[in-house]
This record gives sequence, structure tokens and C-alpha cells, in this order.
Amino acid sequence: MTREFPAWRGTVQPGSDATMPEPEPPTQNAGEAEAGRSGEEQRLRARLEALKAELGDAKARDEAEGRGKSSSGSDASALGAGMRAASELVAGILVGTGFGFLLDRFFGTKPWLLIIFMMLGMAAGFRNIYRLGMRPTAPPASNDRIGPTPGQ
Repeated sequence: MTREFPAWRGTVQPGSDATMPEPEPPTQNAGEAEAGRSGEEQRLRARLEALKAELGDAKARDEAEGRGKSSSGSDASALGAGMRAASELVAGILVGTGFGFLLDRFFGTKPWLLIIFMMLGMAAGFRNIYRLGMRPTAPPASNDRIGPTPGQ
């Protein structure tokens, strides 16, 4: 059983002697195009080498200035500070809500103490975030002293 395809696809049967047409011989302009391509390729390679050299110089300058190491360290400390701020806020809300829920059950004042203590927990969380923001990030270095140095 053979399967026929639509005319736009052709009707090649399995086992038939369908062959591909012979490729056309190269024209006379092919050599000129090849020479032009190699000249363009040489220009691109020269440009690539120049860019590699510039990149190496820039990396060397960054390492000499100390920017290479500090950027990843500052990113990690900023991420840590953000995570701590978020956990402080969530902890404040959860503790306030928990106290409000327990006091509501004890006194029978169903939603009121829960709402009040949840708001107090939010306020405590935001207060902790404010305190974290006002804290100095690093102790001053020994050469950053204000005022005259001893012996002057």
C-alpha cells in the first residue's frame, strides 16, 4: 500500500529512483566573493581582538580599584538586610495577631482585640524596620577619624 501526497508535495514512492538535481558549477564571480568575504572576516577578527584587549584592560582596572570584589559582597549584604527587614515585619504582625487571638478567646471579645493587637504588631514591625534603617552599616575605619590626629 503506497501513500500519495498532494501534487504540491510531489509523489515520490518508496523505492523509486528519485534523485536530487546536480549542483550548479561555481561562477567566475565566486572567487571574488570569497576574497571579499575573507577580507571582511579579517576585519571582524581584528575588531574582535581589539575588543578582547579592551575588555581585559577594563577588568584589570576594576580589580585594581577593588570594584570586582565589593559589588558581590554589597549585593549579599543588601539582600541580607532586606530579608531581615521582611522577617521583622512579618514577626511583628504574627506576634500581635497571636496575642490578640488569645486575648479575644480569654475575654470573649471576638474580633476587637485581634484587630487592635494586629495593628500594634504592624506598628512594632515598622518600628523595627525603621531602627534597622537608622543603624550604621559599617564601623568607621581607623583612618576616618574626625579631627586632628595625635601629635599634630
